[in-house]
Amino acid sequence: MSVADRPRHSVRALPNEAAERQGTRAGVVSRVLAMVVDAAYSVALVGLGYGLWAAARLVRRPREFAWPQVSYVSLVTAALIVAAIMLTVSWTGTGRSPGGRLMGLRVLGPDGSPPRLGRSLLRAIACVAFPIGLFWSALSKRNASIQDLVFRTNVAYDWHQRA
Repeated sequence: MSVADRPRHSVRALPNEAAERQGTRAGVVSRVLAMVVDAAYSVALVGLGYGLWAAARLVRRPREFAWPQVSYVSLVTAALIVAAIMLTVSWTGTGRSPGGRLMGLRVLGPDGSPPRLGRSLLRAIACVAFPIGLFWSALSKRNASIQDLVFRTNVAYDWHQRA
């Protein structure tokens, strides 16, 4: 087989364990790990914002530069707002947050597609304000968090196979 005859992209088959779970509701462990990744991503974005703010101050007045003083409450508030925005945009677009992409999870609305903007925004606010609601999925027969029950969403395993 010559190089020209080879397919441009090969299909990577899912391992049997993953293929068996494809499309099923996600469990609490996968969801918690995705939540931890999303939280770290939000904190990193806030840290990047702080760094850019400091760099702008340095460029503007290098002789008078001092690191910006920010309260702990302001940093936490910024991280929560960034998390809510990031989750809303991610879920509305593809149904996957950064943590969801890493863990092979997708948030789905009642019709099986990614939730629309309003539902994603309300769910994101609920997830950020009440993260403990996620642990209800460990007790629920359908692996649904409190946020899933309230906003009629579902989190499923979805390892995207690409050709």
